[in-house]
Amino acid sequence: MKHLLALAALTVTLVASAQEKILIGQSAPLTGPAAAAGTAFVGGARLYIDQVNRAGGVKGRLIELRTLDDMYVPERAAANAKTLVDAGAISLFGFVNTPASVAGAQVAVENRVPFIAPATGVSSLRQPGNDYVFNVRSSFKDETSHIVSHLQVLGIKRIGFFSLEIPESKVMFDHMGGLLGKGGQKFFTAVNQPPGKVDLKKAAEELKPKEVQAIVMFCPGKMCADLVGEIRKQGGAPTFYTISSAGDVFGELAAQGVSIAVTQVMPYPWTVGAFPIVAKYQQAMKAADDTRIGYWSLEGYISAQVLVEGLRRINGTPSRASMLAAMQNLGHLNLGGFDLTIDQNDRSGSHFTDLTLARSGGKYIR
Repeated sequence: MKHLLALAALTVTLVASAQEKILIGQSAPLTGPAAAAGTAFVGGARLYIDQVNRAGGVKGRLIELRTLDDMYVPERAAANAKTLVDAGAISLFGFVNTPASVAGAQVAVENRVPFIAPATGVSSLRQPGNDYVFNVRSSFKDETSHIVSHLQVLGIKRIGFFSLEIPESKVMFDHMGGLLGKGGQKFFTAVNQPPGKVDLKKAAEELKPKEVQAIVMFCPGKMCADLVGEIRKQGGAPTFYTISSAGDVFGELAAQGVSIAVTQVMPYPWTVGAFPIVAKYQQAMKAADDTRIGYWSLEGYISAQVLVEGLRRINGTPSRASMLAAMQNLGHLNLGGFDLTIDQNDRSGSHFTDLTLARSGGKYIR
């Protein structure tokens, strides 16, 4: 009888353990101006986590990704982060866009909670003092370095720069200026405007549209597209460049019949090429009967794999401390051709960048 009681108690313990969930907290813009990026990233992440859960989870525990809507408002993202931390999340994950990621990182650091895969390349989250932040995507510096290299290969000399007056714009301007300086160049024109007082007609004039050969834009996607239109109205025909975080750069491009060169931090999601992970992503999307293949959902899918790999490396019971230790010792990962490194000394993640064209009609081509 004692043996049977002990066996029954052990069975109850094992079942309870198997039913325990690992809570992961996420804030994303599910509504509002950045909802397309937010829902796509969340969808991609859930696609992979659902695969893991169907296979039994991680060491018998299912993963619960709890996502709260921040509507692209950083104050809401900070409040969401605190709510998720108070609910017992052992990690924050995949906040989408720069303001939300910066807000979430502050809460994570204050509460000593690992913050994995913020969907931004902002430099402030890659500086010393962010010991709880583990990046997956490449930095904005990686992306702008790619742009400078491309311009130099093409032999373009007269380069303009347009941005909003925000701290990261100054970082990118100085970074790109330093790279250009090594080749004996400098920006031909540069325009900064306050976020609440943007005058694109004036900006276009100051960029000298009939003289400049290329313009690098550091601004929201719709604004970038509208600036392109204003420059063309003034008779300018330079090439245009922006980075992945610009979001929907298509805007009015369909009517204008022009393209914008856009750097990307994920492999091209529509063809496999040298990245088997893209094939797995495409297969998962097909199995889910989802035809909305794109960069943001692929980033969510890959970021979730990094999260799960961290969970698998945990020794003992999942907790914030054990998750932190696991992430600090993750090391080099090759996820189907997509390489990144995360450890105690290097939390920068990937350095992958690519250059695409955003064409009229809402398509990226390589």
